[in-house]
Amino acid sequence: MNQVNTAVVAPAEEEKTLELRKPVKLGEVEYSTLNLREPTAGELSKASKAGGNVDIAIALISIIAKVPRGAVEKLSQRDFQEAADFLGSFTAGG
Repeated sequence: MNQVNTAVVAPAEEEKTLELRKPVKLGEVEYSTLNLREPTAGELSKASKAGGNVDIAIALISIIAKVPRGAVEKLSQRDFQEAADFLGSFTAGG
């Protein structure tokens, strides 16, 4: 009888405070860190309505880190990619 291993390897971290290489300013507020954690199913569903992959990642980072979408849109590519990679690490394909 063949057994299929369905175990998902857990991410190294459950939560992460991402220190931004390039802080972003939106209005009078400057964001220098993003506090990230594992998204809930509802948060994933809400973010998935945003459109393409980049828009979904922007929406999810905004929801999880509790920062305005406009601030996430101003992230440098490296900061954005690090945040997206961390959140993607919780999915089976991530």
